[in-house]
Amino acid sequence: MFRLVLRSLLFLALSIILTSCGKMNNNSKTSQPTSFKAGKDYEVISTSEIIPKVNPKAQVRVVEFFSYACPACYHFEATLDKWLANKPNYVKFERVPIVFQPSWRSLARAYYIAQMLGVEKELTPAIFKAIHVEGQDLSNPKLQEEFFIKHGVKQHEFESIASFSPGIDAQLLRSDTLMQEDKILAAPTLVIDGRYKVDPSMIGGDPARFLQVTDYLIEKVRKGDE
Repeated sequence: MFRLVLRSLLFLALSIILTSCGKMNNNSKTSQPTSFKAGKDYEVISTSEIIPKVNPKAQVRVVEFFSYACPACYHFEATLDKWLANKPNYVKFERVPIVFQPSWRSLARAYYIAQMLGVEKELTPAIFKAIHVEGQDLSNPKLQEEFFIKHGVKQHEFESIASFSPGIDAQLLRSDTLMQEDKILAAPTLVIDGRYKVDPSMIGGDPARFLQVTDYLIEKVRKGDE
């Protein structure tokens, strides 16, 4: 009996590790459905059994939970960039780096360092490429510093933030909190208005469908649908 329970726990832990970074297939082609279903195409996030009616909103917040270390996040990036370039002004987008493994925390710090230096938009594609194409280990603090300097950041500016920054520590704590509150189990995951969640397992790894569901949920929030 003990061995059976232990085997079940090990299987569960392995499943969580394997699904922590989803799969993306950039060759998929998906037609636009007229609607999507909760529990199948997206998940409703709620702390209560009764889901209140969504009031119409002028602005809708979309959060991407991601990691530079995640291959699926890397493959999703090109499609996401095109979507961001054409998204309506009422959509407020935010990235939240998450930590599924110890080395991911250093990369989450790299994201916030780049953000505080004002170079996140320029460096994010380069960081993804360095990790997933060139095979660089940017979780290594020394290599991370060299990378930033190579891409135009002055050494003293990097060190002043990376060596001690309560602001970054606070952001990392916030990331961990949001990850727990929204029950993020895979990357990338998109959360719309803090109410709806979409991850690769729900959309068959299709980046286009990922954003179709997201667009559907954005309009759902804007209109105030249940």
